[in-house]
Amino acid sequence: MVTVDDIEILSDERRVLVANKPFHLGSRAYDLLELLADARGKLVSKAEIMQHVWPDTIVVENNLHVHIAAIRKMLGPRSDLLIAVPGRGYRLAIELPRRQMRALPRTTTPKNDALSNLPPMGSKLFGRDSAILDGVRACCEASVVSIVGPGGIGKTRLAIEIARHLIPSFNDGVWMIELSKIAKGEFVAGEVASIFDPTAPVELAPLTSLAKALTGKQMLVLIDNCEHVIEAAADVAQTIATHAPSCVVLSTSREPLRVSGEQVYRVPALDVPYEADECPDPSETSSVKLFLERARAIDTGFAHDPKSISFAAAICRHLDGMPLAIELAASRAVTLGIEQLASNLDDRLALLNGGYRAALPQHQTLKATFDWSYDLLPNEERAVFRRIGVFPSSFALEAAEYITAEDGLTSADVLQAIGALTDKSLVIAEREQSATKYSLLETCRAYALQKLDDNGELQRVEGRFVSYVYARLRKTLSSVCTDSGAEVLEQFRPDLDDIRFALHCLCRKNCNRLLGAELIAMAAPLFFSLGLVSEIGQYAREVRGMWGKSEQAEISSDFRTHLLCAMAGESISTRQPPSLLDGNTALPCAFDQTVCFLHEPRTIL
Repeated sequence: MVTVDDIEILSDERRVLVANKPFHLGSRAYDLLELLADARGKLVSKAEIMQHVWPDTIVVENNLHVHIAAIRKMLGPRSDLLIAVPGRGYRLAIELPRRQMRALPRTTTPKNDALSNLPPMGSKLFGRDSAILDGVRACCEASVVSIVGPGGIGKTRLAIEIARHLIPSFNDGVWMIELSKIAKGEFVAGEVASIFDPTAPVELAPLTSLAKALTGKQMLVLIDNCEHVIEAAADVAQTIATHAPSCVVLSTSREPLRVSGEQVYRVPALDVPYEADECPDPSETSSVKLFLERARAIDTGFAHDPKSISFAAAICRHLDGMPLAIELAASRAVTLGIEQLASNLDDRLALLNGGYRAALPQHQTLKATFDWSYDLLPNEERAVFRRIGVFPSSFALEAAEYITAEDGLTSADVLQAIGALTDKSLVIAEREQSATKYSLLETCRAYALQKLDDNGELQRVEGRFVSYVYARLRKTLSSVCTDSGAEVLEQFRPDLDDIRFALHCLCRKNCNRLLGAELIAMAAPLFFSLGLVSEIGQYAREVRGMWGKSEQAEISSDFRTHLLCAMAGESISTRQPPSLLDGNTALPCAFDQTVCFLHEPRTIL
């Protein structure tokens, strides 16, 4: 049995009690709830959910959202415990059994008012209750705790709240050290040591002075913004952990310090209402709460009608639940109007500026936040980061190698860069069964594509991406027999976003019409099986509209032309194949003929 407040999940009986009364959940929704509960607060990927809830069925993601909505309804006022992590999956933030906490020996008489230089409490912190609890626990178990995440995710605010909760536990106080204004790592140790022992002899090495000053102390040291001086910050943390075992270091950075005894907490995005969720009130999700609170702080009369709430939910989805981006968007919604803002988010990097004047420079605009991280990267990591921006969703390492390994970058360079970018919170790594998939948050991807364009690489890298999708589809279809349609469709399904973006690139760039026709021919079975006939038909019409007379004459007799024209709603030959859009015959016809077509010798690329 698993308990969440007054909700009981009775696994043996496959039922749920809310306030001791049965609550009906459908079979699929219960399977999903049980999977999330068994994870004990850990993230469950969408791939794991699909495999567990629909093991032998191909379903679209809307089915998942329907059951997520049912669970939210069951949770009622506690619906924010079900956290959606954009592009990754879900987790149920249930209260875990209390772990044995590390004993903190008291070295002095407790003070009524513990020492602290933490800034005053700011605005309300939304959606972070479970994160604060996890952080407090980590600080009671480890000597070094690193709060890690991408720029704008709210690491500093979270760390301050964790530290504030721990003030009563440290007799010698809670001290915050801000590193953002220290330009070089060689100055870090001296800055930290001078805070704790300003009268230390100048000939004493800074780390030695720090060790002497903290020996025997019981203190929490919060070191903020370590990423640009990461090695020096790690040396400080290791010195404190070694020479002052009753002290705890709490750091914020975009990558772990990688010191012995470190415990890493990666900050998740805020909960967002997915578009297909039948959520009774999107304003109850933490991201929308933050948006509305910030907007109303600027304009107390800011609209809160259902239409405005719907626009706010869409904005929060597009911004990946990233707190800084949501705060910037809220201020822009007041000046531009929320509907105008929602329709212009494709240019979010330029649009979202005007942060708090007192904020650090890298937190005053969304672009500045990403510039701060990007400028800290070595050239190889910058190149890989820019180029993987072409992937519309998750991708495998071999795909990243195919796309990015050029201009002197080897496969080994790409492997190392992906690992480093993951550590620095610019890339998300997610284990799916026996493989690892990688992805970028949507806002992060928008920045990567902008840098790709700024460097004059966009068209070339998009061309490599299209070539990769073409080669992958051709290999998949060519390797199976015509009676294995279901098997192929199962392999196709994860590639749907890639296929769509490849077709989008071809249509938008108005290039390689023959390749566009071929991709449509190969992708037709997948789109038909998912009921996306009108979508593939639209791609067919766009590609068909690019053909000149010479191209039409060159390929007018092959299956590719017949298929393309059938989907475009026209005929260019009397040798028309059976109707490809005719109910039950559509998929078998398209699949069988596509496989035969692929075995014909010809050159497209």
